[in-house]
Amino acid sequence: MIFSRIFTPSHQSSKPEKRMQAIQTLSPDKAQEKTILHELAFNDDNADVSIAALDKLNSFVLWLKMSQLAKNARLKKVAEGRVYDALIGKGALQLSSQEKVSFLTETASLEILGEWGPKILEHDSLLSSDESLLSALIAKINKPSFTQWVILNVGNNDFNLKLVNEETNAAFLTKLAKKVTEHSLAESIASRIEAIKQLQQQPIELKKQFTLCLSKYQALLEKSDIGLLEEKQQAYEKELTLLHERSAILSAAERVEFDQKHQRIAEQVSRYVERLRPQWQAEQKAAELNTTKALCEQQLVNATEQVNWLFNERLCEATLNDVAMANETVRELEATCERLLSLTDDKLAKQAIDGVSTAINALNKKLDDFSAQQQFGQKLSFGVEALEKASQAIVEASEQDDGEPDANLWDAFESAKAQYNRVCAELLVVPKDLKRRFKSAVDRVSEVVRARKAKSQALVKQFRKNINVVDRLIEQGKFRIALSKFAKLSESYEQLSDVEKQAMAKRYEQTKESVERLEGWQTYLAAPRKPALIEEANALSQENAANIKQRSDAIKVLRKQWQSLTSVSLNDENDIALQRQFDDALERAFEPCREHYAMLDAQRKEAIDSRKSVIESVRRLDTEQPLIELAKAFDRATKKWHSAGHVDKEHYASLKQDWKSVSLPIQKKINHWQMENQRIKRELIDQANALKSNDDIVSAAAQAQELQTKWKEVGHAGKREESQLWNAFKRANDDVFSRLKLERNERNKATNDLVERLIDTVKAISPDEEHDNYEAKIDDVKSQLEALPKPLHKKVEREIARLESRRYELKSNTEKRSLRERVNALSQIILSRDDSIVDESQGLKDVLGRRWANAVAQATASSQHGYDRHWLTVALEASVDLPSPSSDTSLRSSVQLQMMTAKLEKGEALAPDELLFQWLTVDTLDTIEDSFARRVVAVIEKYPEVVA
Repeated sequence: MIFSRIFTPSHQSSKPEKRMQAIQTLSPDKAQEKTILHELAFNDDNADVSIAALDKLNSFVLWLKMSQLAKNARLKKVAEGRVYDALIGKGALQLSSQEKVSFLTETASLEILGEWGPKILEHDSLLSSDESLLSALIAKINKPSFTQWVILNVGNNDFNLKLVNEETNAAFLTKLAKKVTEHSLAESIASRIEAIKQLQQQPIELKKQFTLCLSKYQALLEKSDIGLLEEKQQAYEKELTLLHERSAILSAAERVEFDQKHQRIAEQVSRYVERLRPQWQAEQKAAELNTTKALCEQQLVNATEQVNWLFNERLCEATLNDVAMANETVRELEATCERLLSLTDDKLAKQAIDGVSTAINALNKKLDDFSAQQQFGQKLSFGVEALEKASQAIVEASEQDDGEPDANLWDAFESAKAQYNRVCAELLVVPKDLKRRFKSAVDRVSEVVRARKAKSQALVKQFRKNINVVDRLIEQGKFRIALSKFAKLSESYEQLSDVEKQAMAKRYEQTKESVERLEGWQTYLAAPRKPALIEEANALSQENAANIKQRSDAIKVLRKQWQSLTSVSLNDENDIALQRQFDDALERAFEPCREHYAMLDAQRKEAIDSRKSVIESVRRLDTEQPLIELAKAFDRATKKWHSAGHVDKEHYASLKQDWKSVSLPIQKKINHWQMENQRIKRELIDQANALKSNDDIVSAAAQAQELQTKWKEVGHAGKREESQLWNAFKRANDDVFSRLKLERNERNKATNDLVERLIDTVKAISPDEEHDNYEAKIDDVKSQLEALPKPLHKKVEREIARLESRRYELKSNTEKRSLRERVNALSQIILSRDDSIVDESQGLKDVLGRRWANAVAQATASSQHGYDRHWLTVALEASVDLPSPSSDTSLRSSVQLQMMTAKLEKGEALAPDELLFQWLTVDTLDTIEDSFARRVVAVIEKYPEVVA
């Protein structure tokens, strides 16, 4: 035993330092020593020894194997580092490109490929240019993020185009399109996205076409027209055949389903057609009967009209062709009538056909008699010509000075009229034109008769009216005027014809007797009336003249009454004295009126002076001042001229002439200026109207505002024109701005609809959406949002923020739940002191995570860090500022001192999670003391982030 201890090989020493020294003396080229190095590398308990042995062996395969098998965290980390360095061309290990390819395509796990793949390719240009390798990695990793990295970082243009054309995920391509900078690639991506959408849409569109066609096919079961049914059936069968030829893009189940529906509907329609055919044939026969009947009725109407036209319009000048046309229409009617008779067996229908036959016979009879009737028509035409000549002679005679046609003319007219009536009795139908000419000739003669009668009646009426006036004047006491009018009435009475005198003789004699009595009574009646009028005049002169016009009218009335009682010449002394008294009284009554009229004369003189002042002010106007100022000053003067008082005619004419002489030059100048303003404003109106047809309404509105500014710069266009021009200009502008408002409303509606759609899109995104899909959808929303005005971004951005908040909250809750499950699982393992449950339960491993599952799996029988569980327990409590038991006060002080010294000297301190990791791996779990287990569980229960 002692001898074996003395000669124990150094590589089997219990001290790690000696084993490491022994490794330096071993050579991997010797088989035995290589075996020893393998043993030390994979079975030694000390991580440093394993690392030293692997360094001596210097084999990529061994380092790779250790990275996969190592339970010690440090050893595993170092092995992974050496493998990574070898793959990127760093360190002592050197790999060929083929070895790297073999590793990436055969050995490397998906996790390593996802983490290291991009970095390896970045460090080796040969690998990154190997398209077959890139294709294999893309297929193996099968993640959009890696494919995107290849396209953006290492793929050449042709390879990238190939990847884009092979891609089927439109969301991935949409996200990729936002990051590529090469124009042709971006166009290819856009084309591929569109192609994918079209490919995705093709089956949908084909199914829609199938469904629509089958629906229309089945709708034929509601039709009853077999002709239409068979036509549509053939069309739908042809359409469905073409659709079946394209059905390869559908699934087998969908193809079978559409084929079955097609067969079922085709059979239903065929059975339906056969079931309807007998009834349809009967309806067709009935329809033919009705059509033939309607044709027969129409032809009867046409034939009747044709024959009537021949008699009414062409009786005198009908040609053989006209007669042949009428005969042809009757023959056609006869043929249709025979066809109608062959189609029906109904007695009532045949009776109706017999009625048509009777009408045909009547038409044939009229056509047979046409030649004889034509001769009578020509004779009637000659008679109408004779009647027209007689009528014209009577009219011309009535238009002469005496206006009395000769008796022979009347006899000739009556003879021609009788001849016309005799010929008419021989005709079946009198031609309309001859009727019209006969009536016209008779009407002209009747008009002459009515005119003679009307003239006579008018003379009698006027005489009766005049005699009524004389009678009414006598009744009213206006004897003087009545006597004067009767003298004129006597003259007109003598001009009446004997017949007219006879009608008015009795009435004339009665009025004549009344007038003769008046002439005798006039003097007798005037004697008491004149003193009474003088008294009225005196009374009027003493009254207060409150109303001048009423006083003046009263004086006129008195004067008129006095004159009605007085003859033109005064021979009686008494009459002369009465006349003087009456004149004096009226003069006194008129005195207030005279004063009033004098005041009006003074006002008129003041008005004359005012108008002269206005004329002088206009004469002094500076015609060289700005036209707008000149127009205002002249307008003020014009208003003063029109507001000046009334001036009598003789003065007003002179003042008006002076006003025109001074105002006309200025008015012309202002009118010329206003005409120019009118022209400019009309041009502005034309320009404004032209804007109505401008499709760019925003530009049109801007131009309209410019036109409004120009309008304000133009002067006044005249009182009448200004308001009309402004209304026209305003209407044109209103049309433009109404269109602008309407377009803005439509645009706002469109943008609001887009905002609402984007908000609905965001709301439809699930908070737990997979990351790539989530990013693609949000990026799509944001890209559409860029087309909207910035003020409208906020609503969508707020909805995105709420979604982000819910997503973060969901993620946070998931992480908290996961962390709590990890704390519970680790607490369960610590308190049970049994690490076998981790190996037995894959679910528990997933809950713990790789780090803590490895920590539990790496627990060994000896300390790997130099600290025991007691020290690590106190250190863990100190790191989270949790109190330790009083029995550990001295140890806690020592621990805190060591931790502070390490931080000061090395600049680093052990974190709580690292302390917990060492606590778990310092020894096997079954050696944990119960008090330490409870204290550590208390730490992670209170501070779960330690195991995050």
